[in-house]
Amino acid sequence: MIKLQELKATVDELNLGMADTTISALAHEIDELVLAGGKKFRPGLMFLLGKVFGLPSGTLTTYARAAELTHLASLIHDDVIDASDKRRNHATLNALRNNTTAILAGDYVLATIMGELARAGNNELLVDLTKCIQDLADGEWLQYDLKAKTHVRVEDLELICIKKTGSLIRFCCTTPAKLAGHKDITTIATLGERIGLVFQMADDIVDGFNQSGRPAFQDIINGQLNYVTLKLIELYPELYGPIYAVKNGQSTTLPWSEAQYLEATRAVHEGINLEIAQLVATFKNLCDQRGEAELVDVFQLTLLKIQSNYAPQLGL
Repeated sequence: MIKLQELKATVDELNLGMADTTISALAHEIDELVLAGGKKFRPGLMFLLGKVFGLPSGTLTTYARAAELTHLASLIHDDVIDASDKRRNHATLNALRNNTTAILAGDYVLATIMGELARAGNNELLVDLTKCIQDLADGEWLQYDLKAKTHVRVEDLELICIKKTGSLIRFCCTTPAKLAGHKDITTIATLGERIGLVFQMADDIVDGFNQSGRPAFQDIINGQLNYVTLKLIELYPELYGPIYAVKNGQSTTLPWSEAQYLEATRAVHEGINLEIAQLVATFKNLCDQRGEAELVDVFQLTLLKIQSNYAPQLGL
């Protein structure tokens, strides 16, 4: 698939390094985190949308870099908030050094991005990214407040998900559309936010497995319900009290059986499949309008990769 190979090559060539302008070791420490590597899902999605809108990849490089580095900064800060000592089987910066160093590193990355976007000269897209950063902070705040709630709804999770995960993916989708002068930005923005929802639902399934150096069930241990634990309550109402007891720190015993948990994860997986079907339909309609029908398969493969982290555990 030529289009997929071209997209992969473009993503692989994206430089995420910091300019070594600091007297301290700050830039070097950040580069070490970059080398530890992510999957560059967000830049890949932006470059894919760029192909839909007929943009040369070079016109998106600054914005793709900004999206991935904003994601990195948010992870650095999240690791401090969650007191995480590992991510992707690598020690986190707060574990290697301390919380102060990690917070400074995240701030430095964000400042670097803002400077680069300001120099790019597109004020609307600079404002769009600042809105994403606001949403990331707002979503984290809402998630923290959710710990104290006596009743958590799916709507609560969706709002947090759109802010914490969907906002930056929204930026990755709308940026190529805006650069190309596309009129229906609302549909493109919704596409990005719903991809973020799929991303979070998949992460919630992964939370139930020992993976990437992270112990299982960290969400509920940290006082947070997710899509799977809410689905458990929906399927087995008798688990409501015991699950909330764990969430609220009143019990350390996980109350569900392995069979119950597997049923809940499979139900969330089916929900992901429904979301993906709708996303593919929206993307196909866009590609049909632009005469880029061959990109639909690439988009579908991109979404299926989100499920790859949990598919083996569910026997898929």
